[in-house]
Amino acid sequence: MERSKLKNFKDELKSKEFQRIYIIYGEERFLVNYYSQEIKKAVNENNIIIDTFEEAAPVDDIIMTADSLPFFGEKRVIFIQDSKLFTSGRKVDSEKMEVYFSKIPKETTLVFIESDIDRRSRIYKRAEGIGSIINCQPLTPQELPRWVEKVAKSKGKMISSMVANKLIRTVGTNLLTLFHELDKLVHYCGESDINSSDIDEICSKNLESRIFELTKALGLGKISEALMLYGNMLLMKESPVMILSMIIRQFRIILLTKSAIVKGLSIVQISKELKVHEFAIREAVEHGQRVTCEKLVEALNYCQDTDTRIKQGLITPDLGVEILIIKQG
Repeated sequence: MERSKLKNFKDELKSKEFQRIYIIYGEERFLVNYYSQEIKKAVNENNIIIDTFEEAAPVDDIIMTADSLPFFGEKRVIFIQDSKLFTSGRKVDSEKMEVYFSKIPKETTLVFIESDIDRRSRIYKRAEGIGSIINCQPLTPQELPRWVEKVAKSKGKMISSMVANKLIRTVGTNLLTLFHELDKLVHYCGESDINSSDIDEICSKNLESRIFELTKALGLGKISEALMLYGNMLLMKESPVMILSMIIRQFRIILLTKSAIVKGLSIVQISKELKVHEFAIREAVEHGQRVTCEKLVEALNYCQDTDTRIKQGLITPDLGVEILIIKQG
């Protein structure tokens, strides 16, 4: 959501001057739920009637409720979950609701919380012209650390940008996961602020973080450690094929980062170019200092060869990755 629109949205909630229509949707379901809850909190603080409709509710029922005067309140806010009116499946109902948009009583606000949206549809364009669209896209690598810092602060803790990036690298970019891990850290730290060692102590590492540790061990020639890390991943039921694909991805990031550094690009520029978090780029720079481009190309070629042999059934996936680790160590 653009900053200007986000500010307008917050101002509307604060002043209780709601739009007639809100559409909240997007890939980042944590943010979809967050903005929906923000409206509900603003509504609950005032003399406002709330109605809720579940998935694919009849349009006539929504319209009848919207037209009902809020006798015991100043306004009526109707939350409509997964109406499916903004996709191609409910053409007649979509047309009926589109016509109704121009007739919504001034006392009524419709809040559509959608899983899927067709931005080319007439009803979407009509809603966009008279209401507010909240598109909850995944945060960028630059936005995520700031979000982590903000959430930590709201929980009464300080976390530096470097430590925030480490948390993202360790647990992943899913906002719900980050939110829960921050909860764990807040309780673990007691009176202290959050630091790097706290993340090492209690945070659950995602597959990407474990892959980085594996490739780092390979770069240092620590074959036994790399095999142990790989074995632990298998015990956690991770797919050897997935592990191999992520090893390939990590080697590519290191190689591309190494090449970009030679061209004079900064870590921030490389992060934007590769769409990879700055913390991961810094680690790739560090890893790249221990290995030549030729060695990385050789490793990638061997990875691709292993992938081909697995797909041809010449070797089992678990053994193929194990041999790769031994060969690259």
